[in-house]
Amino acid sequence: MLLRSVFSLTIPFVALAQDLDVIPGKIYSGNETKPYLDVMDKYMSLAEVSYYFLHQGGGFSCGPACEVPTLQNVVLNTTWHSPNPVSDGFIAINPADKEIYVAWAGTRRIRSAFVDSVAIFADYPTGIAGALVHEGFYESTRAAYPYILKNIRSAAEDYPNYKIIFLGHSLGGANAVLSALMFARDNEYIKDRIRVWTFGEPRVGNRPFAEYYTQVLGNQTYRITYQADIVPHLPPWQIFGYQHHPLEIHIINKAGDFYACQNTVREDLDGAYRWPTIDTGVADHVDYFGKPDIARFDPLIEW
Repeated sequence: MLLRSVFSLTIPFVALAQDLDVIPGKIYSGNETKPYLDVMDKYMSLAEVSYYFLHQGGGFSCGPACEVPTLQNVVLNTTWHSPNPVSDGFIAINPADKEIYVAWAGTRRIRSAFVDSVAIFADYPTGIAGALVHEGFYESTRAAYPYILKNIRSAAEDYPNYKIIFLGHSLGGANAVLSALMFARDNEYIKDRIRVWTFGEPRVGNRPFAEYYTQVLGNQTYRITYQADIVPHLPPWQIFGYQHHPLEIHIINKAGDFYACQNTVREDLDGAYRWPTIDTGVADHVDYFGKPDIARFDPLIEW
């Protein structure tokens, strides 16, 4: 079911370009990281807000989310909620930065991430030999996609010079990737306007899917991972054959040093996978620039 409203988040924020001009295979450290981290933080802030719309019980008042340092004059256009399978998110317009946002809410219960690691494949995209994706991620995306398609097409026509940003944290990252690919396939004439930002994204599909996604949107996607976050290690490739798509940007430490992974046919082992899965955990999954702030708000991410 789609709901509509308009309001603004009026916390001041410096307008920033969304593309990161990084060199694959390079470690960025010290003062050179700040402009890059500022852009990442901007999109993670929007991903965080998606949790709080969800938490308001179906209403549009963002409540405590309005106090989160996010963006100036971002106008909410549409929210969606699909209870079966569960998917939630919002579409918003940012006139200052000339961006349209499709923001997906992530998993609220940590145990769901572990359940999702035992995955059944679905055939997607059709017509791509051998391509398979996580069935749960696919079904939750597909449930909301007709609403997203209608509203993003309308917004893209109303704002022809705006980039279209698909984004999400955790499960929301998987939804962002799949919905961006669906939209790119259905609207190839505006594919170049798409950007994808994910944070702590689980693996979405197998190698043929990752290779196809890379051909279509790989140069327009930023997959951010942080330290020993367990979720980018799920579902495990050793058992099910899952594989991430590039471009991964792995934040190495709390100081914000990061590594721009190489766009190889396999995952760069100096990215998130530098951490053995046995050494990963949940703490870093909820600490992307201190977000989502589960200490300040009611427990949004629970066991």
